[in-house]
Amino acid sequence: MELEIEKFINWVRMRSPQARTWRDYKCDLQLFLKIMKDQRVEDVRFRDVDEFVNFQVCKGFKPSTINRRLAAVASFYTYLIDDGRQLACPVLPKRHYVKEPQRLPRSVNEQDIRKFFNIINDERDRAMCSLMLRSGLRIGEVAVLKMADLYLGELPSRMIIHGKGSRERTVYLSPDAERDLNHWLEKLPKIHCEYAFVTYQNKKISTTSINARIEKIRERSGVNITAHRLRHTFADHLLSAGTPITSIQLLMGHRFVETTQNYAAANNKQVEADFYESCKKLDGWKFLMEVAQVNILENEMSADPDRSDDEMELVHL
Repeated sequence: MELEIEKFINWVRMRSPQARTWRDYKCDLQLFLKIMKDQRVEDVRFRDVDEFVNFQVCKGFKPSTINRRLAAVASFYTYLIDDGRQLACPVLPKRHYVKEPQRLPRSVNEQDIRKFFNIINDERDRAMCSLMLRSGLRIGEVAVLKMADLYLGELPSRMIIHGKGSRERTVYLSPDAERDLNHWLEKLPKIHCEYAFVTYQNKKISTTSINARIEKIRERSGVNITAHRLRHTFADHLLSAGTPITSIQLLMGHRFVETTQNYAAANNKQVEADFYESCKKLDGWKFLMEVAQVNILENEMSADPDRSDDEMELVHL
């Protein structure tokens, strides 16, 4: 089986050398090979895949990780079948795929964003985080961003992003993101490197290094922010501004609009407006809304030391 896996990985890499798909498949199939031991591809049955799934569940792997590995195994068998091998794929979706919890994307509020960015003193780190927050870049897209893909100072300033599946898209720069990026590029060591972000050893930065930097900033700021939450916040802000969902899809590089609609489900202003409009019409709910408004005012006034006692008393009138 090891030889077949090697041929499959080389085929995936040949089809899309710039994408990281072949690397992910390689890791996933190496684990599959380890669990299957010395079995031939023809001898693997669905009960063997049961063992592959159970091993990962016992190790505490996330459902999304397990399902990704199952997809890699299924792709491997599809490759062999298309190549003329008389095989049946042992991965049965209804039997093996683990149910994933349906979680809505979580954005970051403005106060936490300010606390997070106030801690960042390094121009490189600030530029990387700004591109995720204001341009919606994935962490992997930041890591592979090349100087040749930057069109700064043009109208409009933009970047060509190499996203998942080797799909390219145009992404625009907000004024603050362009400013932060320019500040970093002014400090960029004058070395022969095609990438926009490098380590302090003047080598291309990795996603692991970027995550490590974000982790340090998170610890110092006390704000629970990840690279993907910065990207989520980008989509949330655009939705709040009334940007069409199809435009957000293109800016974020989603292949399917259904993926982008998850953000709309998490930030649906029409549903929010309909709910509070209904509250006004329901007699039993009016009192609860009035109490909530009084509590909000009290919290705001207690947080402001300049408020007079007369103003505080007016809240209760």
